[in-house]
Amino acid sequence: MKRFFLMWWLVIALLLSGCGLSASRVETLKSCSFQYNEGTNDYSLFFGLTDKNDKFRSAGVDVDIRIVNDENEEVYTGTKSVSPDDFGCYTSWAAGEQYLANVRIPAAEIRAGKSESGKVYFTVYKGNAIRFDEANCDALCCLPIEEVQVTFDSFPLDLKMKDFMGGTASVIQIQGAEFKFDKDYIPKLTVTITGEKKSGSRDSGYDMISYKLYDSAGYLVDSGNIYLSSLSAGDKFKDNSVVIYDITPGESYTFRLSEYSW
Repeated sequence: MKRFFLMWWLVIALLLSGCGLSASRVETLKSCSFQYNEGTNDYSLFFGLTDKNDKFRSAGVDVDIRIVNDENEEVYTGTKSVSPDDFGCYTSWAAGEQYLANVRIPAAEIRAGKSESGKVYFTVYKGNAIRFDEANCDALCCLPIEEVQVTFDSFPLDLKMKDFMGGTASVIQIQGAEFKFDKDYIPKLTVTITGEKKSGSRDSGYDMISYKLYDSAGYLVDSGNIYLSSLSAGDKFKDNSVVIYDITPGESYTFRLSEYSW
């Protein structure tokens, strides 16, 4: 009976040791990917190590990592140590189940830049025993991006709506403005204006305001009109119809309102 149990302990020990391997016997680096983990507010760099038989193994290694976004800004550089305990089985629809290292990078360690996508460059090594050439993988729509700044006119601002004859059809007073910068997927800027119709009839049909958005260099980025319908004198309004895409993170913009010109 003792011999039977001893045999089983040997089998279990061999199975467990099969997942680990000395760094000097690892021959290939493969299957790298990068992702943001919303639940833990950190990032994972995944990669696999295989032996000469192309079997996935674990090993204690060091990893030099640098992240460069699509605006050529280096937003992270650092070294992480990986132990065999950092390896585990992960499944993807494209590659199936694989045995990979999971290198964690806290979100606070990656600085915000002007692009949410880029490249993750990394080198895996262990002293003089092993060193792979620098590899890379994509960081797609997951890197932190900088906020934008928007400067508005001084309020209150009275804008006169002209009719076809050049007379004043109504007066719209802009009393405030604010913006929201949405960073998800495609960066966009939503501008909300508030105000009051000071004069003019409900059916005047002339309550239109023009806007222009300039960047910090003075270049026109976007322009358009804001249509305020069915307002009577004394009516207050809140409009958030201005949505502008292709906004550059970290940029300072100026938003100008003016009277609509026929």
